[in-house]
Formats: sequence, structure tokens, C-alpha cells
Amino acid sequence: MVAFPIDSIVTRTFGMDFIYLDLIFLSFWIGFLIYKRYWKSIIWGLVGWLVYLLTDFYIWYIVMESRTYSGPINPTLFFLWFCFSPGFAQFSYVALMLEKRKWRDIWLWTLMFYIGWTFVSVGSQLIPWDDRIIEVARNMNEARQRLTFGLMTLGNLIIAFILYAFKKIRLQDILYLFIVGTLVEFCLEFTLTVSGIRLEQETWSFQLMIINTLIEFNMGIVLMYLVLSVVFNMWNKPIFKEMLGWKDFKHIKTDYNLVREIVTKNLNLDELYETRKIRYSRAKLEADVEYLKNRDATS
Repeated sequence: MVAFPIDSIVTRTFGMDFIYLDLIFLSFWIGFLIYKRYWKSIIWGLVGWLVYLLTDFYIWYIVMESRTYSGPINPTLFFLWFCFSPGFAQFSYVALMLEKRKWRDIWLWTLMFYIGWTFVSVGSQLIPWDDRIIEVARNMNEARQRLTFGLMTLGNLIIAFILYAFKKIRLQDILYLFIVGTLVEFCLEFTLTVSGIRLEQETWSFQLMIINTLIEFNMGIVLMYLVLSVVFNMWNKPIFKEMLGWKDFKHIKTDYNLVREIVTKNLNLDELYETRKIRYSRAKLEADVEYLKNRDATS
């Protein structure tokens, strides 16, 4: 057997009950998305599942064999879940953050995301439900995956500054994108580490955790923003929807995207309430519209 450098191997060792708890969390997560009618996030979650199936299952496991698996269930069935869990959860979370409905929503969904995965990881270690062992590992030095991911992250940063040069996004938007990309990956790394799941095969290191956190999702965060802007907003102007600024967080009490649409399209609130299902009170919506108009007039 070839001995790989310790910091090139990413591992997980967990029981079958981890899968059961994760499916419970995902059921609640998807249920809340449906309840809130966040269809774009659900679509992105399904896209994320397909992306993970292509890369993690087909390319790494079947073609390159840099991903290894041993456990009590069929590998194909296992990877259907293994790719769905991070694929759907991470991509749908990022889509939520890029929509940036309001500050409270950002905090609530982030807390739900972190608490949910911490419950899954730590709970599976504490609850003796089904302790049949599953071991998964990936050699990141195979085909220079780490170098490739680093270059892709750098490429996303370059694209972001090109957009900035053409005045499509602001510097604070670039910072926000990479904060989101870092947060979503740190959630996975943090919860697997504090539960001991990363540590069982003795290949974990703090350096590995930091590198994974910084590059694993950021290698596609700007591209995801571009697709979200162009595909889902193709028939609207501007294509690149303005993100919610830091100073706006404490003022917007409803849905920033809705308020921006009302202001830019000069929509009539009476007709809006008659034709759409609006969850917010008219007083709060009017206050947000007035704030945005005043902000635009003075900026």
C-alpha cells in the first residue's frame, strides 16, 4: 500500500446512525425551504447533489479511485446519500445567503445549518443507535486536487475583481461572497472535527482543516453567483441584482429583493397585495420602500 503524506488524506469514520440523524436533519431543512417557498434554494440543492455525484462518486470514486469507502451498505446507495447530504445542504444554504432576504433570515438559517450538522455529528457519537462502522477517505494529492482547487479559488477571485472593474458588484459584495463560501465549508469541517469523526483515522491536522475551509467551496462561489444572477434573472434588468449592503441590514425588516423590485419597477402596493401572497404587513413594507427610496436619493 502506498503511504500518502498525512496532510493529503481527508477522512471520516462514523456509524450508520450518522446517516439516520442526517436524514432527519435534511428532512427538516427541506421542509422549512418548502414552507418558506424558497424554490431557488431547492433547485440549487438538487444541482449541488448532481455536482457531488459527478465529482465525488463518478470522478473520484469510480474513475480516479482517489476516494475509498468501506461499510455495511451498497457503495452506490451509500454515495447517493453521501453526495446528497453536503450537495443539497451546502448549495441550498449558499443560495439562501446570496438571495440575502434580510439580516434575521441570514442569522436564523446559518444557526439552523450549524446546529443541525452539529447535532448529527455529535449525536451519532453519543447515541448508541446503530454503530456499524463506515470509513471514507479521499487522497487530495491524487491528480493534484489541492493545487487544482487552489487555482480555481484564485480564478474565482479574479473573476470577482473583473466584475468589480465593470461595476457589476462592490468590494463588500466580493467580501460577502467569500465569507459565505468559507462559512459553508467551515460548518462541515467544524462539526466533523468536534465530534471526532475526522480524527479516528489519525490523518487530521489543523492545517488541513484551514485549507479545506478556505478553498473547498470558494473554488466555485463566484461562478455560482454568476449563474444565480444570469439564469434566474435573465429577463430582468439589471441582470446582476444589487446585494444588500452592510448598512442596510438593520433597516430592512421584510424582503430586500421584494422591496428593491417595488422601487425599481414602481409597483403599486394595492395591486401587489391583490395579486401576490405577501407575508409581511403593509406598514413594514411601506417603511422599507421609503427607506430604500431615501437611500437611493441621497447616494
